[in-house]
Amino acid sequence: MKYLAIMGHDDTRPKVRDLFRRFEVLMFSNMSIRGCSCDKGITAQASWPAGDKGIGSYSSLCFAILEDEKAEKIIEELEKNPIANDPDFPARAFLMNVEKMV
Repeated sequence: MKYLAIMGHDDTRPKVRDLFRRFEVLMFSNMSIRGCSCDKGITAQASWPAGDKGIGSYSSLCFAILEDEKAEKIIEELEKNPIANDPDFPARAFLMNVEKMV
């Protein structure tokens, strides 16, 4: 079994869901993530008026526990056809072994 996680900008979530549907992933989860930076010198992002940190960027993480073969096929598809609304920031995929599930 494999744990497959795909993280990208929030607006890529529908594309990740479509990918899972194409590969017949029947059950998956997703969550919204707000990425932040601890670097006070970041000026590219708007500042939050109540603090000294940038607002951060919004991402999503879709993940599933899959059979090895299906997970490998999805990773291969992502290598050939990255999911991205902006080519400079494609979604990132992580594939990990599941040692035990109870």
